[in-house]
Amino acid sequence: MTLRKLIWWFFSTLMIGTLLSMILGFSLQVYPFEHWLFLLLAGSTNATVAGLGFFSYLIFNWLGTGFLRNPKLFMWLQIGLIVLAIGSVIYAFTTQYAGSDLWMFLSVILVIVIVAVVVALRKAKLTGKKTFIPALFFMVVATILESLPWIQPKEQTDVTLASIYLTVITLLVCNAWQILNLHKWIKKPQTETKLANKVVSKGKGMEETKDLPQTKQETSAAQKNAKPKKNKSNKKKKRKK
Repeated sequence: MTLRKLIWWFFSTLMIGTLLSMILGFSLQVYPFEHWLFLLLAGSTNATVAGLGFFSYLIFNWLGTGFLRNPKLFMWLQIGLIVLAIGSVIYAFTTQYAGSDLWMFLSVILVIVIVAVVVALRKAKLTGKKTFIPALFFMVVATILESLPWIQPKEQTDVTLASIYLTVITLLVCNAWQILNLHKWIKKPQTETKLANKVVSKGKGMEETKDLPQTKQETSAAQKNAKPKKNKSNKKKKRKK
């Protein structure tokens, strides 16, 4: 990944998260219009957290594939962590929001799972079937971990259902933007690949041209060495006569 793509990754995620947070905040009426600055700061914070979570996921994926050389074992580990994360959120909601409104809070988990599956299917279509489980793991586990301060707050009165949806949807969109464009950001540009191919082809051409004169010299030397042998044999025959 080049520095230009790294800067684009960070600022594009920040812009998407900030704008989406302000739009959702006004549409869901989480805060009044006078608190637009708070929504701006909340959106930029959520987008920054999403970027840090994505960077942490890349490190986790690198360490996991390095230590666990068996791809199937690492895949089952990610599936287990997905189930554990979903189960922990269900437990947190049932203990904090037990009552008639519990199903409304449980719908947050349903939204996370549905969006994660759709994004993972799209990622698998773009880059291959092997990326389905990693993309699903990132969309579910990373989103849940990033939204933990809102899903499981210290005081129940500080968080409403609208504020939870505001945070979760912003994080889901930012994470989807990052995971779906990862293969484009780490892909080498065509100019670099063309230059590399030219260098390789030139190197092969130089080797072939170096080999050709050697073969000609060897054949000419062999012909010169063969001629005197014929003359010596003819002289021996003349002497015998």
